[in-house]
Amino acid sequence: MDTTLTDAVFAAAAKADTWTRTNLGPRTDVRHAGYTWTVELPASGEGVARIVGRDGYAGTEFLDVPATPAQTIPIVDAATATPQDWPVFTLQRWDWDTNTWEAKATYTSQRGEGNAQFAVSSERASGTGPIRLLRDGAAVIADDPDTYYLDQN
Repeated sequence: MDTTLTDAVFAAAAKADTWTRTNLGPRTDVRHAGYTWTVELPASGEGVARIVGRDGYAGTEFLDVPATPAQTIPIVDAATATPQDWPVFTLQRWDWDTNTWEAKATYTSQRGEGNAQFAVSSERASGTGPIRLLRDGAAVIADDPDTYYLDQN
């Protein structure tokens, strides 16, 4: 693969503001030269960034193109700095056995609020009991466990 092309893809990844956390490591998609490139950092936190694939009109091509350590540093900075700008939504469910709120899930990223609202809707539809949604630690939705079943009728 042409180094000018891969250098440009790694430079775009260093400016990316949308990252997805996966079990393989943080990843981002960047557009360059008519393709959508997927760049991934190792989950272990050790090693270099890699171009792991590209999508184009003809389909997906899986790749394994390593960045240099110097190219990886600004990519790591982009991946670790971005989530700090997003609010953290925490969904909690009331635990009747312990009479405490237990954390069910945490949502961040650009779609964090939408994902949190979807989770709230799912919990409501399932009728799992009182829930609470926190945004950066402050309650946005808070059912009262003492009156929850009274309010449902």
